[in-house]
Amino acid sequence: MNRIYIDHQVKEISELLIRDSKNKIIDYFPIDRFFIERNRYLEKILSLNYLELLLYNFEKTNPTYTVQLFVCLPELWEKVCYEDIKILVENFTNSFSFYSLIEFTYKYLEIDLFDEIIYNENIENNFKRDCLTFFINILDSLYLDEYDYLEFEENLFGINIEKLQALQFKFKENREFKKTKSKKELYEKLSTMLN
Repeated sequence: MNRIYIDHQVKEISELLIRDSKNKIIDYFPIDRFFIERNRYLEKILSLNYLELLLYNFEKTNPTYTVQLFVCLPELWEKVCYEDIKILVENFTNSFSFYSLIEFTYKYLEIDLFDEIIYNENIENNFKRDCLTFFINILDSLYLDEYDYLEFEENLFGINIEKLQALQFKFKENREFKKTKSKKELYEKLSTMLN
């Protein structure tokens, strides 16, 4: 297993961004691209090791904030490959990290990482069970709905739908990643995995 060691700069910039997002005016709570750019965080973020940044934010911050932060930073996800995902999940230490990753990747990137988690021998069984139990009860949250499309249409995140679609295409072109399933298919898959 490859351990990710988080540099102090990753921690510092991530914590500053979180703190500032709570203390300053944000157009679209809890974080948006406008805020990131206006406060000159983008260059700092992009200069950091992307895997360390992903891990730190998945591990240390609120899942709602984390998912929205990563919607606002498609440049990070342009760098991510299949091996990165495997390394990332093997470094998670809490269930919320898995929840955030799956919500973001399933909903926004349209890739299914359940197999990479459930069948990975380096991930503790309690995390696997937590994931399955959690998502089988909130399947709707894993799919973009009218309101989500409206957020992109009205440019609330500061990222347009074309940027998201380009990211989706990148991951769909990589045959190592599995495509998302319909709600019915996903429910059946998770139910089977739970038993």
